[in-house]
Amino acid sequence: MTDLTETSTARARNAADAPEISEAHVGFLGRYQWLPVLVLLIAPFVGQIPALILGISSDPIWSTSSAVIGVRHGLLGGMPFDDPNTGWTTQALGNLAAYDWLHGIIPWWNPYSGIGLPLAGEIQPAAFFLPFVLLLFFHHGIFWLERAMQIIAGLSTYALLRRLKFTRLSALSGALLYAFSGTFAWTPGEVLLNVMAFLPTLLLGIENARDRRCRRQSVLLIAAGIGFSILGGFPEEAYIDGLFALLWAGFRLFEADDRIEYVGNILCGGVIGLLIAAPQLVAFFDFLTQSDVVGLHQYGLLSLSIRGMSVILLPYVFGPLTASYGRQLIVAINGGVGGFLGATLLGFSCLGVFLCRDRRLRILLLVWLILCAGKTFGIPPIMPLMNIIPFMQDVEFFRYAAPSWEIAAIILACCVLEQEIFPRVILLRATFITLFLLAIAVYLVWPWTAFWHWNSVHRAQMVKWLIFALSIGLSGLVLGVISVAALRDEKRRWALSIILVINTICLYMLPQLSGLKPGQIDKTGIRYLRTNLGLSRFYTLGPIAPNYSAYFRISSINHNYLPLPLNWSSYVIKHLLPSVAELSGTIFWAPFPPLQIPVAANDIMLFKKSYLYLGVRYIVTDPSTNLIPTISFPSEPVNGIPLRLYAGQSVTVTEAAPRSIVRFPVIDRIGVEQGNYDNTADGILAISLCTRNGCSKTAANLNRSGDNSAFEMTLNKAIHLVPGEQFTVTVTHVSGNNPEAIWLWPTHDHGVVLSTNAGQDVTGKTIQLVFGNSSDARDFQQVYADRLMNIWRLKGADPFYTTSGSACTLQNARRDSVIATCSAHASLVRRELFMPGWRAAINGMSVPVSVHHEIVQSVELRPGRNIVRFRFAPPYIVYAWIGFFLGAFALIWQGIGPTIIAIRQRHR
Repeated sequence: MTDLTETSTARARNAADAPEISEAHVGFLGRYQWLPVLVLLIAPFVGQIPALILGISSDPIWSTSSAVIGVRHGLLGGMPFDDPNTGWTTQALGNLAAYDWLHGIIPWWNPYSGIGLPLAGEIQPAAFFLPFVLLLFFHHGIFWLERAMQIIAGLSTYALLRRLKFTRLSALSGALLYAFSGTFAWTPGEVLLNVMAFLPTLLLGIENARDRRCRRQSVLLIAAGIGFSILGGFPEEAYIDGLFALLWAGFRLFEADDRIEYVGNILCGGVIGLLIAAPQLVAFFDFLTQSDVVGLHQYGLLSLSIRGMSVILLPYVFGPLTASYGRQLIVAINGGVGGFLGATLLGFSCLGVFLCRDRRLRILLLVWLILCAGKTFGIPPIMPLMNIIPFMQDVEFFRYAAPSWEIAAIILACCVLEQEIFPRVILLRATFITLFLLAIAVYLVWPWTAFWHWNSVHRAQMVKWLIFALSIGLSGLVLGVISVAALRDEKRRWALSIILVINTICLYMLPQLSGLKPGQIDKTGIRYLRTNLGLSRFYTLGPIAPNYSAYFRISSINHNYLPLPLNWSSYVIKHLLPSVAELSGTIFWAPFPPLQIPVAANDIMLFKKSYLYLGVRYIVTDPSTNLIPTISFPSEPVNGIPLRLYAGQSVTVTEAAPRSIVRFPVIDRIGVEQGNYDNTADGILAISLCTRNGCSKTAANLNRSGDNSAFEMTLNKAIHLVPGEQFTVTVTHVSGNNPEAIWLWPTHDHGVVLSTNAGQDVTGKTIQLVFGNSSDARDFQQVYADRLMNIWRLKGADPFYTTSGSACTLQNARRDSVIATCSAHASLVRRELFMPGWRAAINGMSVPVSVHHEIVQSVELRPGRNIVRFRFAPPYIVYAWIGFFLGAFALIWQGIGPTIIAIRQRHR
């Protein structure tokens, strides 16, 4: 027990300076040096075994597209990833970018979202992330892209750790820890994985820059690290990784063989990387100039609740991803944490702080971890000091810094795997720090504290998840202590490595259990739109989520974009759906909170001329939504709670009709805001409406309802209702095996009486009712219906191309070209978003593109035959391409230049 009985202070102080483990001691991996590479190639696929065995999928199309039917939940609730933009942006728009490249088109423009929006300029689709973005063209493209990023992350981390003189076993362990890290597990945005995969490459380049013998390799690696980090599609994380790399480079400056050459190598690689990414950067910055996103959100002034520390140290302490148990704080924490460490990795990292042999590296990593913690949790003076850094106030640091602090902690943990001696004093220090931090984490989530106010059901769930989180973390720590005490040399190193890696992989696998059992894409409804739309557009109030129109190649005016052109966002707010202003215009889709489907449906009639002007031919709704104008009351409820109704149960409300009922003196449609538990509720839901003049009834099958939306039905007879008149509504779940939920909302109206058929009076609550009259539906014609969607034709939509000024005949109309034969001078209006990058040519001659009605495009036509063609490219893109080719030449020359010179010299 020599290791554990080491009590000498001097010996403890010198433990970090112990001689390095010889590669001869490594044994197995020393004899099979190819094995770590093979493991890192295979491991990402092994990590998907739970999903394969259970037949569940993390493909976002099943959870975010709103275009599928027959999907069922896996073992756990929640979501298999932390951000729905994995589907809305990466899958949907990335697929379009891949499609364009494979068809010989540079993906500058997306004609399928909004009224056309930049594609590469949005940056998050990673349109120039070649060749990797091409994977998104294929079935399960997200799966293949994630596995590719895991492999690159693992291999580059292995190379970095070997460069830092770690043994093959330690380097392999660290590589697996990073490839299965918390960010890869939670996927707070697929493009974050694209960027984080190249952070070790950048750091490896900086390490090589210290060595004169590796000058060219360092330039290549730094260029690749910076270039691919930018092209990966998430500038915020690339920026944070760049700051970490800059700090790393500053610490290593003092160890360089030649400091001037060291700085020159880093600058050369950085410039080449920027040049390689120049086309993407120009497209992005051009898009930024057309928006107001810079300085708008001030994310840098925000921080994560200190209770988020518990999630970082005890992953899943609040349950599966996106589970909230009705608490907005948990929603904010789960949405704000971009990764985790776990108790086991925390313990190893704390021990590594004392045992790391490279003193400067230890200080560097510790400084970065402290800075990250201070900025993440808003601790002064770190928070205000870091916000002085340019652009830091525009970065959501607490969410996107995770890959950098994860790799810092992993490198410290790998130091433990190198150690032959574990002095007791150091073990006690590390143990105390680890347990102290875990005690704080437990205290912050302790289910019995008054802060949480859990009811008995939720408290029991929180206790269960707390026990689980502690068990999986502490078990790794206990096994690690046993290994240190009972084993020696190579056996101990292998045991510690296996404990750490298995613990991390188990935490990585858990979100897969929240995956979904795949159903079917509603190809019939999508085919109807694709066949009948032509150059027109549709507007969805639910089915086919924003940007998935690009995935299916059907044009929708909905969007989910950031940045967003200011002219388009302003037009949406002023002329289409004013409530989008609550989301700064970034998400134009009624089901997204706080937007409401009934409000959006009413706004179609209110702003009908604008929808027609943009060429909206079809409206897509779920089966429970009717396009008949309605009123809802309460109009904008908040803080609702579900009332579960099993078969035979009902809820009754009596109240006075609101003033807004004057719009509908005769009511023949009624609805109620309800939830069907992810489309699992079944049976019949009945509604009765009674006034002093009589009653009217209706009923419908719950398979027609949409989850968390108004379920509307037609009454068997019309009812007259005037403002202030008392009425009674009863909602009954007549039959069915699974429960239905009726949402209850707070009310301050003491005249509202709410009760259940079990005799329970519910005070201070009401239900949200929807009233309407079907005679107002003359502008819509239902042309298609299935289990997922109803499609309504909006009569009178304008064509994609129109002319004014003289008589013109339009032929061969395509989205980017048309032939117009005019009797005299005329103007051609093209209903695509106006942006400065648009160019037009008539009969091969360039003509200016003007803006029409503040939003779409117009060109002037000449008498006779006009062959008009349109194309888009960001302004100044020519200079970006020049930079790209210069960077590509420099990169190639760094790689093969010396070989070419040597060959030429031999032939002289």
